[in-house]
Amino acid sequence: MKWTDLVFNEVRNHCNAHGSRTFTLEDFIKDKLPVFTAAKPENNNPEAKVRQQLQFLRDQGKISFLDNSGNYTLREIYLLDDELEETKTIDLSKEEPEKREYLLETYVRRVKWAKMAVDRLGDRCLCQGCENTFYRPDNSRYIEVHHIIPLFEGGEDAIWNLAVLCAHHHKKAHYSDTKSKQEMQAYLQAEVDRRIKLKMFA
Repeated sequence: MKWTDLVFNEVRNHCNAHGSRTFTLEDFIKDKLPVFTAAKPENNNPEAKVRQQLQFLRDQGKISFLDNSGNYTLREIYLLDDELEETKTIDLSKEEPEKREYLLETYVRRVKWAKMAVDRLGDRCLCQGCENTFYRPDNSRYIEVHHIIPLFEGGEDAIWNLAVLCAHHHKKAHYSDTKSKQEMQAYLQAEVDRRIKLKMFA
């Protein structure tokens, strides 16, 4: 296997193992250096080779460099395993037309609220001190909208229940341990409430 393909496969494996498409260069090399050493024993400096291949992957648009602290993110066009599960296609060929129309209306409604969340809360991650983002081709910031209280737990598509997060913190909100989820939920609720009030009285 070519070096670039090997490194890209291990980037995806690393992201899947940690449940996040954002990763640091330090953690990736620490985690995967034994894999590269075993796969390419003829290379005397695998760490330098990995750094070079990450640059190639960045040039190919497969990963993005987030900031100057060695943070990378796997581009959203490459789905993680849990995201593939979430996006499995439901066969609606035997469903009634009314059900298809309902699903379409639900999607449009959520897009409207997502845009409103970005308008009200901004296009930066709400987590304190977080600068993880990158720019899209149209120069807008990449950001994700998160339901603080999940819809399946009775949460609503409402501005008070929506937070803007980077890809890393969005995954953390969904897949971290119970205590961390609860702490993050409480923080986001308080921060969204604070920002909405500031906007109202500005």
